[in-house]
Amino acid sequence: MNNREQYETFCQLYEIDQVDLVEELYEIDTLISFLPSQPSEADKKNLQKLVGTTQESGYWDYQRSNNTLELIMQWRESTQNFGENSFLKF
Repeated sequence: MNNREQYETFCQLYEIDQVDLVEELYEIDTLISFLPSQPSEADKKNLQKLVGTTQESGYWDYQRSNNTLELIMQWRESTQNFGENSFLKF
């Protein structure tokens, strides 16, 4: 599966219709690693609300990483899911 297909699959799983935005702002490997692989409806709705979340970085190379971690942290806060269902925990 190529990178674009991973974004499309992830967005389909979370019922997100903004594949291009997710691809532009976030790192798919990190999203897959830290968010549930079988999200509940509440998980999906919370992530849908947060798509577009960014965190400023002084370095362009790190912008997507910062955005991704900010999205995950805000999602965890909004769902009170602090990694119990994810493959990796931090």
